[in-house]
Amino acid sequence: MRVQVSSGAFPRFARNPGTGEPRATATALRAADQQVFHDPGRPSALVLPVHRT
Repeated sequence: MRVQVSSGAFPRFARNPGTGEPRATATALRAADQQVFHDPGRPSALVLPVHRT
């Protein structure tokens, strides 16, 4: 299993212009930085559903 945190995977996923404009009509793009915190004050979690057969 792998988790990938990314700002870009267009066209697989709809792009987020980062400007607050509607995605369908946005004309400007703003670069984004991604962070995943993992310290006691800001814990992160990945919650996955469990399907039992």
